[in-house]
Amino acid sequence: MSILILLGLLSGCASVEDESKEAITAVENAFKAAPEKANSENGDVSFYLPTTMNIEEKDENNVILQKGDQPFILFVNPNEEASSEVMYNEIDSEEFIINKTFTDKDRFGYIKAFEKEDKLYLVTVGIGGVKMTTEAKVSELSESATEMMTVVSSVNY
Repeated sequence: MSILILLGLLSGCASVEDESKEAITAVENAFKAAPEKANSENGDVSFYLPTTMNIEEKDENNVILQKGDQPFILFVNPNEEASSEVMYNEIDSEEFIINKTFTDKDRFGYIKAFEKEDKLYLVTVGIGGVKMTTEAKVSELSESATEMMTVVSSVNY
């Protein structure tokens, strides 16, 4: 009986591999989808802000967003085109748990994630000169990454 309970508990826990695969698929789908309509702005930058997030702080190239106790940083480099790989190449780690790129005719998108500390992952998604980063637990990887790509793909500048 206790083995069945243990198996039930273990099967309810998301593994890093499963959550990574789910995040890649969801982010790719968000990349390919039509962008959400912008409903927020920061200077010359407009973007879609999900109802689950609030703006905490803005400066010229960054917007710090908050969802509950989870911060997100939206960074826009207006000097980089949507097809640029510069920001993707700047993200460095010894070992990524996710490192996947997506392209269409005029955009370069990506998701990268690595373990920052025990069971806490630094996750970044981007398209060209726009990227968004957060720290997430395994169970939050896919949801956070998908929301971030939805925001990133909506950015206009």
